[in-house]
Amino acid sequence: MIVVWQRFWIFIRASSLCGVSVTATSVTTGGSDSDMSESGSTRSRPWLTVSAGVALFLLSAVQQWPSAFRYDAAVYWSGSVALFTGDSTYDRGWLELRGFLTPFVYAPAALVERLFAGAGGPAVLVENALLVAVAGVVLLPGIARTVGGPRTQGPLVTWLCAGLSWLVLGRFAPYPLMDLPAVVLFLTVLRLALVRSRWGVLVLAGVAAGVTVNLRPAYLIPVGAVVVGVVVLHRSRAVLFLVGAVLGSLPQVVFNVARGAAPSLMPAGTPGLMSLQASYASYVVRYDTIIDTSGPPQQFYCDPSMAHAVAGHPVTSTGQLAKALLTNLPESVAFMLKKVGAALAWSSSTPYSTAAAVERYDLALPIVLITVIGAFGLVLAARRREGLLLAGSGLAVCLSLMTSATETRFALPLVLLGIVGCAVTVGLPATRLRSTRLLVAAAAVVVLGLAFAAWGVADALPPGPAGAAQCATVR
Repeated sequence: MIVVWQRFWIFIRASSLCGVSVTATSVTTGGSDSDMSESGSTRSRPWLTVSAGVALFLLSAVQQWPSAFRYDAAVYWSGSVALFTGDSTYDRGWLELRGFLTPFVYAPAALVERLFAGAGGPAVLVENALLVAVAGVVLLPGIARTVGGPRTQGPLVTWLCAGLSWLVLGRFAPYPLMDLPAVVLFLTVLRLALVRSRWGVLVLAGVAAGVTVNLRPAYLIPVGAVVVGVVVLHRSRAVLFLVGAVLGSLPQVVFNVARGAAPSLMPAGTPGLMSLQASYASYVVRYDTIIDTSGPPQQFYCDPSMAHAVAGHPVTSTGQLAKALLTNLPESVAFMLKKVGAALAWSSSTPYSTAAAVERYDLALPIVLITVIGAFGLVLAARRREGLLLAGSGLAVCLSLMTSATETRFALPLVLLGIVGCAVTVGLPATRLRSTRLLVAAAAVVVLGLAFAAWGVADALPPGPAGAAQCATVR
């Protein structure tokens, strides 16, 4: 953990030095604030962006890859490898339950494995490190500058986004999970949706949205929030976004029809998966996968009061889940807030975990801080409509967490939106940031976030399968 913070400090220190050098140049030449953002930082930004990208790529790539992929990662990887071995991609990649496009995400790394046996692990690491670099030095700073206005044009924003991206995204690099590529696509959707100039950009944003949902159906609610924001920002031109979304979803529809299933936007087995998710979502606060164990990999954290309420009335659909939440107020409100808090209680082993008895949640504080500070930054953004679009997307992610069997990796888009908001605060006037009310409110939300995180992981079951009846007696 000490090494983690030392390496993160290198990023922050570098960003501070870069910010100081540009500012000093502008002051010496007598430039105004706008000159500093549009002239000095523009001239220096290309090499600073490249250097930040290279540093972020290297720090993400210099990790130990697993000797073998397990659980979800193994399924995704098997589907990709099957593209080059003649095996059934449908069977190996579980395409009855997973999106048609999922095997193609790690096809480049799978091809390397096919050509050079045993090289698949490092190939996945390199591919993911590239995604981390793109997110950290292109997408996140780009979104922050669009929302924050001219005062966020300096290199400090790039380096801040890069440093925080390494802390948040770097730990996903060794694994062929869909979380990293899906969130990069979601950031692409946001980046393109904020552009107002060209109609083709909105179509591309829609295509990216359709592919995002295909890779990770959990993005359905956040993408729906983006659609509302696109309508507000672009009015009648929002139809272009919808056209793109249909195009991005078309491969799944064609695949379903080709296999004799209904022409659905989702895999054929989605209804059964949704039923299972609804059942767990009615009483499970958080679910983890224990990676380094010879025992059961499941680690459940639950809410005894909600488990007691649904133990005799099993939830098997989204409608029944909504009914269970609405008929068990106010307990269900605390239950849903615990889900969001627990999803932010990260550890150094995220996206996987260890048994609850030895889990440390050592990244909970920085993750909660990033998310809360970022939320305030988005609300205070200079370009209010764009900032509210992002804030609305964050609320949609929270709603998705509240209505699912949450894992820590499900909170990834929320934390990355927090990074955008943190970058936006760099450009806020100091007088606004020194507001006593603002500081007190931010501190209060941080404390509440940590409190709900601790409350959410307080009732842990022993590793292994779990049911509502077992959860109801956890205390």
